[in-house]
Amino acid sequence: MHSYHRFWLASLIGLLTLVLAACGGGNATPEPTAAPSPVAEQPTRTPRPTLAPRPTATPLPEPTATTVLGSQISLVDIGPLETYRHPSGVFQIDVPNNWTLQDNSSDTELQLVWVDPTGNGAIIVVLAESSRTLSDTELANLLTSYLNDRFGNQPDFSTEDPRPQRDGSQLIVWSYTATTDNNVRGTLLGNSFVEQRGNKVSILTTMIPQEQFEVLSTYTDRIINTYRINESVALSGGTAPESGNTTSTGSLAPVEIGELRTYTHPSGVFRIDLPVNWTLTENSRPGELILVWTDPTNNAAIVVDVLEDSTVYSDDQLIEKLVAFLKNSFGDQPDFFYEDPRPQNDGSILIIWGYTSTASNNVQASMLGNSFIEQRGDKVSVLTTLVPEEQFDTLVSKTDEIINTYRIDPSARVP
Repeated sequence: MHSYHRFWLASLIGLLTLVLAACGGGNATPEPTAAPSPVAEQPTRTPRPTLAPRPTATPLPEPTATTVLGSQISLVDIGPLETYRHPSGVFQIDVPNNWTLQDNSSDTELQLVWVDPTGNGAIIVVLAESSRTLSDTELANLLTSYLNDRFGNQPDFSTEDPRPQRDGSQLIVWSYTATTDNNVRGTLLGNSFVEQRGNKVSILTTMIPQEQFEVLSTYTDRIINTYRINESVALSGGTAPESGNTTSTGSLAPVEIGELRTYTHPSGVFRIDLPVNWTLTENSRPGELILVWTDPTNNAAIVVDVLEDSTVYSDDQLIEKLVAFLKNSFGDQPDFFYEDPRPQNDGSILIIWGYTSTASNNVQASMLGNSFIEQRGDKVSVLTTLVPEEQFDTLVSKTDEIINTYRIDPSARVP
């Protein structure tokens, strides 16, 4: 009897917001929904893998009868296609009716992931709004950064050069070596398309085992070519801290900081004291911890991001990483700024930054962020606090107390 195995892709794609939006979302407020305008047909996109074989320390054996019988990867199960229309009307795509949808959207970014019944295939749609028109180079750089951030830690990760498509999108073909639930290794192949339609910036991705590409490409091409964006429709989704609550006088509601209690991550990688009344959202993925706490008013946040990286970085390199993150995440926000880095006594480096946010009832307020980057052993960490600037002086004693409880254990492993 054949033994078939799965990659459990679902566990790899619980993504946080990508570089299109800030941690916890951006500041855009939904506009009144316009009547959908006709969407023009798009020319065919034709992704094809052309990845050259890469040398590895231990090459995989050539398939044999025994290998196939004992370790064959389950064939991706593609059922009949049905049109999925997002409730906001902002996009539609035909997807197999037997695939499972995971919606990880925020109020300013849509993130939807469909996974096939075997766990070996996935379709990912990410949509965000941009206040400016991005050049082809900027779009390609955005997609490259996204792939590096989300999959760069996977074994044998590689990307090809961007390929402009006839419909104006750009394709990057990429891959990495994955391990199934029975320790069978195989190459996962991704095709990611980035495009901008009006103020909508989108990344559409398909992921399948490379050895199944020729069998499945007809189906994935058909799915890819059904994707449509309605640029006249505003995004909608969950609540983000930047779109927080206001008082009856029109000012931001005061941030609520309850009693502090020590939070220790189950892996032991870090601990920090946090208000007991704040809500945790965990968006971690293999090799990187991403945890966001928001206060009851949704006007403040604490973000912890820890990843494993054996490279030893200089202070200048750490600063470059933090600045790039801030620009990519918040650079499109109104009045975005960041100050010069400030080395701290504990060896971390602080950058103060901010932007103007629009809360409920169209109240505008300045948000102030403090982000600390540091490296402890093979752990690179960014700790961020985000509060309304008008409340900074009132909150600084508490936020300082929280920041100073943060501890990293370099000997623990990021799961």
